[in-house]
Amino acid sequence: MHPTPECLSAAERRRAFARALRLPGGAGTPVEAGPLRAHVLGTSPEMAGARAGTGE
Repeated sequence: MHPTPECLSAAERRRAFARALRLPGGAGTPVEAGPLRAHVLGTSPEMAGARAGTGE
């Protein structure tokens, strides 16, 4: 997956994470993508620290 909101949305819509991670139950298994979503959208604490250090 590319770290873009469009790719994240497509992966969630296709339920790709459960298949990619080979979870029992396949695509029917719910996967919490909240931390990944926060990172991709730039709302995670790690991203805030990185932006503060670069002047962005």
